[in-house]
Amino acid sequence: MLYLLVIGPILAGIVNILFKKRDTRPFIIGVQIAQLAYALWIFIQVRTDDTIFNFMSGVPDGLAITLMADIISSVFVLLTTIIFLMMLLFAYHKEYFNTQFAFLFLVLQGLIISLFLSTDLFNLFVMLEVSTVVVAILIMFNKEKQAIYDGMIYFFVNVIGTAFLLFGIGMLYRTTGFLDMRVISEAIVEVESPRAVLLPFAFMMTTLSLKTAVVPLFSWLPKAHGTPSAPPVVSAILSGLFIKTGVYMFIRFSAMFEPVIQVQEIFFLIGFITSIFGFIMAMGQNDIKMILAYSTVSQIGLIMIGLNMGSEIAYWGALFHVVSHALFKSTLFLAAGQVYHQYGTRDIRMMRGVLRAMPLTGFAIIFGILGVTGAPLFNGSISKYMISYGSYRPIVQFGLNLINLGTITYFVKFGSILFGKDNRPEESKPPREDLLSELLVFIMGGLILLTGVYGPVSMDILFGYQVEVFSAEYFEKGIVYALMILAGVGIYNGIIKQGGLLDRISHVELTFNAVITSMTGFFLFIAGYLYLVL
Repeated sequence: MLYLLVIGPILAGIVNILFKKRDTRPFIIGVQIAQLAYALWIFIQVRTDDTIFNFMSGVPDGLAITLMADIISSVFVLLTTIIFLMMLLFAYHKEYFNTQFAFLFLVLQGLIISLFLSTDLFNLFVMLEVSTVVVAILIMFNKEKQAIYDGMIYFFVNVIGTAFLLFGIGMLYRTTGFLDMRVISEAIVEVESPRAVLLPFAFMMTTLSLKTAVVPLFSWLPKAHGTPSAPPVVSAILSGLFIKTGVYMFIRFSAMFEPVIQVQEIFFLIGFITSIFGFIMAMGQNDIKMILAYSTVSQIGLIMIGLNMGSEIAYWGALFHVVSHALFKSTLFLAAGQVYHQYGTRDIRMMRGVLRAMPLTGFAIIFGILGVTGAPLFNGSISKYMISYGSYRPIVQFGLNLINLGTITYFVKFGSILFGKDNRPEESKPPREDLLSELLVFIMGGLILLTGVYGPVSMDILFGYQVEVFSAEYFEKGIVYALMILAGVGIYNGIIKQGGLLDRISHVELTFNAVITSMTGFFLFIAGYLYLVL
């Protein structure tokens, strides 16, 4: 029963509240292991048999609230259970792992899984609204002034953004009479004109564009993912996993509207702009978490490029990049949390010698950097290879190389913390539980290497897609990568290190009113574009 994957962690959170006077952490970890085992069993069932449906009432298919596990959603659910288990193991000995935190974290897990499994549009709206509340509380968990401000910005921006989704769902229901995405996809071809669903599409895609943080709807993400006092596992979940709910719904909604509306070209362009903008902003940051937050903006842009390239191999490459990004970004956020806890600062200019002081964390950071920059033998190289292979147009190849050069450049800046003399405060010695957390982060880094070395095998196991990596082309891209490393080091030392205009640009923030205005402008842009092309 698929609903067990949704209610399992929520019930565990409730039990955790009821028995708050006892140490419920072993119970919570036990539930997570059971969740992982069950998610793996569902994944195997989908791969060996076919799509699994779970109808929540006795009414006919299309009217019943339905949960669906197919080849894509089963992978996303499996990924969710793996990442949450890792996060809870990491937080096991941390001060913030109390009853309230565990409850919120487990509820968020159930909500994320429900977003991946549900086919009912109103269900998706409700889950997004509730998850917005939970995430906002987690951001504000330590009750510091900046965290409260960031959490409230996140809350109000996303509540208003989700209202666009509700408007779109209402209009689509009035047009088709259904809320189930599978049935709507079949019924939508019967509408008199594609323009009948123009406004619903524009409303719904505005919400999803906000959730995926594409330009110009990105400004909430650095505040939410990089807020100073949020626990590292919160930032890791938000950046590594939660933002993927927007990507997943973009895939589903695009398929639902595909019979009458295709907008791959415009979202392909938006993906490019987002990716370039993200790495420019990341280059000018000195806060270790803000670099990673803007890196997520850039990488989501790359995923959107792959999804909208119009190529099968690029599409599956983008999906594999979702998995890869979840691994290396979660690893990097957890490692960053370990580092600034030991060094007492988040300013990378004040951190040196991490590899010597914290070798396990240092190597995890190296693995994460090699993954995100697409180094040969690491998971990002396979997904980027597939996306690049999806188009031989010179302008596309140039754009992809430019994005990767930008990624390498800001991670050269990020990686500067690894070397040099250890400048931690003298009294800073990691306790035993931190050493255990370091080991866990190192294991996550190892997964980045493992899923890269066995990249084609991983693709076949996860998505049933067989990709052939041509040795000559892979070697050629390895040479290009090496040259980009040299170029990235040169750009960092020659331009970024000097500061100046880039620093000023990268610290520009949109006000709340500007965010809402950009959301409205984006909706009008999509609606106007559709009006012209339909």
